[in-house]
This record gives sequence, C-alpha cells and structure tokens, in this order.
Amino acid sequence: MAGKLFQTILAGCAFLIAPPCSAQELDSLRRELRDAVHDTSFARTAYHLARTHFGLGAPDSVVMYAQRGLQRLANVRIPDQRVGFWRVQLWRIRGMGWYTASRFDSSIVAFQRMYHFAEQQHIVKDMGAALSYQGFALRQVEDRTGAMDMVLSAIRLLKELPPGPDLANCYHELAVLYSDLNQLDSAIHWHTEAGELYEAQGDTHHLVNNLVNLAEAYFKARRWQEADSAQHLAGTLLPRHGDPTQYVRWVVGEARSLLRRGDGKAAEHLLDSAITLAHGMDEFNVAYHLRSLRSLAFAQEGRMTDAFTDQLLALDAHVTDMDLGKVRATEKARAGVEHEKIVAVARAEAEKERTLKWAAIAVGALGVLLALILFRSYRAKSKANEAIRRAQTELVHSEKQREAELVRTRIARDIHDDIGATLTKIALLSGMAAQRNHDEAGSGRVFSRISEHAKNASRAISDVVWAVDPQRDTHQGMLDHVRDLSQRLLGDNGIQYALDLIAFRPEAQVEPALKRDLHLVLNECFNNILKYAHARSVRVKLELQADSFELRVDDDGIGFDPEQVHGRGNGLTNMPARMKQHNGFLSVTSAPGKGTALHAHGPLK
Repeated sequence: MAGKLFQTILAGCAFLIAPPCSAQELDSLRRELRDAVHDTSFARTAYHLARTHFGLGAPDSVVMYAQRGLQRLANVRIPDQRVGFWRVQLWRIRGMGWYTASRFDSSIVAFQRMYHFAEQQHIVKDMGAALSYQGFALRQVEDRTGAMDMVLSAIRLLKELPPGPDLANCYHELAVLYSDLNQLDSAIHWHTEAGELYEAQGDTHHLVNNLVNLAEAYFKARRWQEADSAQHLAGTLLPRHGDPTQYVRWVVGEARSLLRRGDGKAAEHLLDSAITLAHGMDEFNVAYHLRSLRSLAFAQEGRMTDAFTDQLLALDAHVTDMDLGKVRATEKARAGVEHEKIVAVARAEAEKERTLKWAAIAVGALGVLLALILFRSYRAKSKANEAIRRAQTELVHSEKQREAELVRTRIARDIHDDIGATLTKIALLSGMAAQRNHDEAGSGRVFSRISEHAKNASRAISDVVWAVDPQRDTHQGMLDHVRDLSQRLLGDNGIQYALDLIAFRPEAQVEPALKRDLHLVLNECFNNILKYAHARSVRVKLELQADSFELRVDDDGIGFDPEQVHGRGNGLTNMPARMKQHNGFLSVTSAPGKGTALHAHGPLK
C-alpha cells in the first residue's frame, strides 16, 4: 500500500506552484492554450491543464499536455529564466503522469530531465525534489538500493535550505524504505523526523499518512503501546479531511490493533465501512487486506462460516488486483508495436537497397562510383539483416515470456488448490467445533487445528504473491524468498536457523520452472524437518553463480536410516526427480542420531 502513499505525496507536490484548477475550468484553459501567443504563456497554460488532469486521474492527458508545452519551449532560442522554470515544472508533471500510469521507467527519465534543467537554473529546491521523485520510482521497480541513494542525495541538497515540504517527504520516503528492509529502528527515527516537519508546517494531510506508517512500523517491532498511540493521534486528525484513501489506510492499522487486543466486534464494525469505501474506489489490494482482517475478526467471534467466506473474497480481490490477463494483454500489445517498428525498418531498408541497385546499373560505367554504391548497398543489406535478427530475437523473447507465464500460472493454480483444500478443512472443522460446544477440551483441539490450517492458508497466499510476480524472477528475488520461507516454516516454529545466501548476479533472471522446483524442494525439506527431525537448529546455504546453483540444508535432528524411511518416501523420491528435470542432482544423507544433510546442484539457464 506504500505505492499508493507515494502517489498521494506526488499529488500534494503537484499543487505547490499554484492553487489547483477545477474540472469546470478546463474549457477556458483550453481556449487560453489555443489563443496563447507567447511561448511562456503557452507553457504555463499547458502545465495548468496537465496538473488539472493529474487531479482528475487522467495520466495520458497529463503526459500529452506536458509534451505540448515542452515542444513549444524547444523552439525558444533566447536566454529566458521563465523558460527554464517552466521546463522544470513541465518535466515534473510529465514524470508524475508516467508514475501514475505505472510507467516507472519513463517517469525516471522525466525526473532526470527535471533535475537537469533545475541544475541549469540553480534551483536547489527542485533539484532535491527531482532526486526524491526518482527515489519513488526506483522503489516501485524494486531497486531499493538506488532509491535509497537518490533519497539520501536529495536530503543532502535540501538540508542546505530552510526545512520545507520536500525535505519532510524525503524523510517520510526514507522511513518507508527502511521499513521495507525491516530496519525498524531507522524507520521509526525517520518517521519521527518527518512528523515533526509536517507538524511545524501545518501539513495535517501528510502528517496523517506519516502517523499511519509510523504505527505500522511500531506494530512490526511489537511496540504495541506506541503503535496504539500513533494510531489514536492519526484518528484524531483524520476527520479534518475527507480523503477516503487515508481513512481506509487508517482503518487497516486500527483494526489490526483492535484484533490484537481481542476486540473483534469493534474491528468488524470498523472494517465494514472501510470495505464499502474500498469497493467504491476499486481498490482491490486494499480490499484484500481489509477482508483478511475482517475474517480474523469473525474468527475471534466464533463466526467461522463468515470467516471462511471473507477469506475467499479476500483471495478473489487479490487475484483481481494482480489482473494477470491485463498484464499479458499489455505486454502483448507493446510487443506488437515493437514488432511493427522492426518490420517497418526492414521494409524501408529493403526499399533503399532496391533503389541503390538501380542506381548502380545507371552509372555502371563509372567504376569508382559503382564501388561506392555497392558498398552502401552492402551496408543497407547488413542493416536489413540486423533488423530481421532483432525481430527474431523479439519473437524468441516473447515466446520465453509466454512459457514463463504458463509456468507462473501453473504455480498459482497449484497453490490456489492448496489454499482451497485448506479453507475446506477450516470449514469442516468449524462445523465440528459447533457440534462440540459442550465439550471444551474437544473444541479447544479443533480450534487449534483451525488456527494451524489458517496459518497454512496465509503461507500459501504469500507463495502465490511470490510465484506470480515477474519482478521476483531474479536471483535476488529467489534469495529473498528463501529467507522468508525459512522464517515462516522454521523461525516461526521455534527452530533456530542460519542462512548463507549468495547471488553473484542479483538482477539475473531465474527460469520460472527452476524457481518453482527449488521452492518445492525447500518446502518439502523444511516440512520434513518440522514433522520428523526434532531439530533445534538448521543451516541453509543457497549460492547462485552466473551459470550454476548449489543448495545445502543441514539439521541437527535425530536423523534416520535412508533404507528404512516411514511416511516420507515420496518426498525423498520427488526431490531428486525435480532437480533431474533441470539436469541437476540432489542427494540426502542421514544416519540415526547424526542429523540430516540435503545437497543439490545444477546449471542455471
């Protein structure tokens, strides 16, 4: 939900130059643009039109009007400070338009241009803002290191000036980045710094956003009293504004606190109104969080059927939010456009080649000129062949994307089936609990099993998110998943573990099928440790080199005789088979009282 927060911060920044225009003023602005004589007047009006469409949620129009203003200013050849100023503002609003449209690569380029022109004009405030905006966009493409560098650079610039809203936003963004990295003490520190600036500036709108995120950081750090205090303060400030997005984000934190205190009824009433709001805003990601929390509230009240229903609705909202079909359609459309460009270039080059051949025949008597034309013809043919090779490469890339999506869909379907089976067990156990109301001991055992199955469903949902997210198909994404899986299956069950995770090329891609099988092998291995090993500690090593991988898992459990396994023979057979599919190898060595060691290695394609 932090991506939505940064969009809100950008929206606030868009209105620093002048008061926002209403939708009713659009016609007069368009007439003013049409009649503008001076270049700076045209640019100023184009900026106001772009900013108005930003407020109306129309990013395509934002980019279009910003581009028109920039094109008009490109014709100005005389030095003029006003021209430089409006170039900065037009690149700013253009970058915001791309950001809102989730075109983060284009937004980064726009903010880089904003920085360039701000530097030319020596506008330090806008230079710092441009760096912080690049940080927003880099975070969205999972480049947290780059985002951190940009934000820290922005802070160094902005601290030379009197404290203002851009510096406060940088502190806020830095806090969220530290929270992403689970460095909660740093996150809390920078949220506190941002809050002091927002309060000094009287910026209640951003202060509420900051308090909600501060409460979340306290909650993750298990500092319950401070989390409740931040939530309460945000709630007292919230009624002054009619921002439904802010209210819904506040409800998530407030409901979480109520559930922790065991007040499921109050949490349920609070979540009811927020779910209605989220539905009206088509905020499916928010609806997923809200319904997941309300299912817990229902469970606290013993309303297991309602809890089961809300879990299913939460899963539906999550799938809708991912909208894989739309993503595939968008990628296909982009691939189609690129293919058309390549074909057009190839045709142009072929036409050029034919023209050169006729010219060679016409001047065949001139040997030197003929040699020159033939040389140019050869170059044209080389370019045409290169265009064809590029088209073939694009086709292969598209096919690989299609294969990756098929694997990803299969992963999601497998895990979805697992979630469905788990939720069915919860429903059946809920019925058993209802029949055993008179038997407290029996009901307690049933509710314990319900809790365990609910945890399994939550883990499976996390695996869905990881499996279908293309941005996590990297070596670093694989290591992050191993870290998360180790905590969920080992750490949360009281088993100490040590990780040795190495990626020589963090941004390199992992083949989706191998990614799936590595997950399944680790999942099977960890579950065997939980069920049979009675281990106190586990050591996990995963090394992803440029062209190969190595996986080792060692536990200090009771071990077993591989020749006399009971209950886990299929797992010991399936794991080597999965690695063999990738030309890899997996072995398991163990002996009674000696612990167990799993070793796998193979090529990375």
